[in-house]
Amino acid sequence: MFSLKFKNFQNPLPPTEVKFIDLSTEPWEDKKRIKIFARITEFTTPPNLTFTIVDNGNHVLSEVTLIENIDTDIVFTMHLRNPKNQDKLQLRGHIFYPEEIGTVDQKIFDFAL
Repeated sequence: MFSLKFKNFQNPLPPTEVKFIDLSTEPWEDKKRIKIFARITEFTTPPNLTFTIVDNGNHVLSEVTLIENIDTDIVFTMHLRNPKNQDKLQLRGHIFYPEEIGTVDQKIFDFAL
């Protein structure tokens, strides 16, 4: 199994207790890309994370999955499909493990371009 001792976590949690601490966005100037900021609790086993941006009609504009993430502070950029006239958007984050555990936390963040 993968060891996280090099991370020097002070309070690593088992998979069923891993949670989002924060989830937010920052649109780039072109409004076609969104910078995502996520922070999760420390963990004993690297979690998988999925981030989805949807519009008012619940249409998926962008989706990213991170497998066996090893960081608690995560920053990345998502590119929007068809970003025109998107005044209200929603970022949905899910933390999950393989099938025997499944989703352990989810967070929703509403934002506008």
